[in-house]
Amino acid sequence: MKASLSKCVRCSSTDLEDKQAEKLVRVGDDVAALRVRATVCRHCGERYFSSEAIRELETARRELEEGRETRFRTLGRLLTLQPDSAG
Repeated sequence: MKASLSKCVRCSSTDLEDKQAEKLVRVGDDVAALRVRATVCRHCGERYFSSEAIRELETARRELEEGRETRFRTLGRLLTLQPDSAG
């Protein structure tokens, strides 16, 4: 995948790299981690996704919303702190 941008819109750096990037898709309490191609600024970390990557993310979100999880596998547990009941 060739970088389609000449400079980062956020910081104006021209140091861009095409690579695999992890993007989290959240639906309710579910979180899916997807690896998709992106152009990433090496200076500030801003990521630019192709229309193909965006379609993949949208498909994953739709599948999670519809309860279709056959393409996903459980990797572990996501833990969060419980609200303090003492107030």
